[in-house]
Amino acid sequence: MRTMNSYSDFPKAMVKLEPPWIQVLQEDYVTLKCQGIHNSGNHCTQWFHNRTLILTQPQPNYRFKAKKNDSGSYRCQMDQTSLSDPVHLDVLSGPTIPYISLPWYQITFFLVMGLLFAVDTGMYFSVQRDLQSSVENRRNYKVKWCHGLQDK
Repeated sequence: MRTMNSYSDFPKAMVKLEPPWIQVLQEDYVTLKCQGIHNSGNHCTQWFHNRTLILTQPQPNYRFKAKKNDSGSYRCQMDQTSLSDPVHLDVLSGPTIPYISLPWYQITFFLVMGLLFAVDTGMYFSVQRDLQSSVENRRNYKVKWCHGLQDK
């Protein structure tokens, strides 16, 4: 097998990323595929990460679980191909949830405010319902006017 520095008239290999985006999260699985001409007999694929040979294997696919230090450029070369152009991969840290420590009195304050909000909202809807029913009762109420004691 030739090394990364050897040049020839062979067609250039091509690295394909799966999934096809160049930014992945840590712990995501990444598959690099080296595409190019290879004979049906004995063939090898060499993988380079940041210009350093990292793997020689018979399969054209290289699968790994991404870590932060896997960021960088990847190239491949097969028996019947020249070195591929680099494909860059960025491994990002996953979304982090910041831990915020609040003093006990702030936590108590927020809990009491939440409770008061719930009670106030409940009272609002209760009073609104009672007002609507009293307005409906007033509409259905018939008033009879009396002019004197004999009209009662």
